[in-house]
Amino acid sequence: MDGTDEGLFSWFTVNFLLDRFGAGPEHTAVALDLGGGSTQVTFALDKDEEAIFRAHDPDSVHEINAFHNKLAVYTHSYLGLGLMAARHAILTADQEGNTSVIHNVCINPIVSTEWEYAGTTYTLKGPKDPTIIHIKEKKGTVAEDRPIVNFTQCLSTVQDYVAHKVYKPKGLSRREINAFSYYFDRAAEVGLIDERVGGVVSLKQFMDAAKTSCNTPNVDQPLMCLDLTIISVLLKDGFGFESKTKLNLFKKIDNHEISWALGLAFHILENGL
Repeated sequence: MDGTDEGLFSWFTVNFLLDRFGAGPEHTAVALDLGGGSTQVTFALDKDEEAIFRAHDPDSVHEINAFHNKLAVYTHSYLGLGLMAARHAILTADQEGNTSVIHNVCINPIVSTEWEYAGTTYTLKGPKDPTIIHIKEKKGTVAEDRPIVNFTQCLSTVQDYVAHKVYKPKGLSRREINAFSYYFDRAAEVGLIDERVGGVVSLKQFMDAAKTSCNTPNVDQPLMCLDLTIISVLLKDGFGFESKTKLNLFKKIDNHEISWALGLAFHILENGL
């Protein structure tokens, strides 16, 4: 299944389970899916938006018939902006030669960990010139020299990769946003949501969690700083969300799993396949 179909079927599943069909496109929800190799953004267009998107990106506008409601739906799959693909591109951007040992500003100086991608195993380490902060006691004496990720440098590195790769679709922030896959997983892993029931998280909370992770040496989650920074930059600089923008992060709606499977089943029934 290609990214376009995956985006459309996931979007249908979300809006079917939320019972959003029949009241117009402005009442439907946005579906954001962050996979390993690509990320998809999908939402229904009103008449004005449809005209704009058909002029700008006609191949990404699709006619959907949902329960006798005809909707123009925008979906775009960004190959290379999935979490694992973005990780790999950012980590290897300044790779020297064919070495599998990588030093990167988004890795804490205390970390030395192995990571496999596309059949290659890399040894990931922090920068050769580490950032150290001095944690002082109330008396003013230094209690700890803490190695951290320089968040400003890491943020800039991620922004350089994401920049100009995503078209900022207007109208996203005006709609309810439902995000899943790695958005959910990383939020749950750092305690932003309950992994059993999900929750609602703002972009600011993602960004704050990224800063906290980058400032905390953690060999158990050696890539969390990078992952949360990628997610924050994708949402802010890629999709143009504001800090206050809320994302609904749930794996299930009314005890039904959010996936493309339900949307595909409906498509098959509608088309008599």
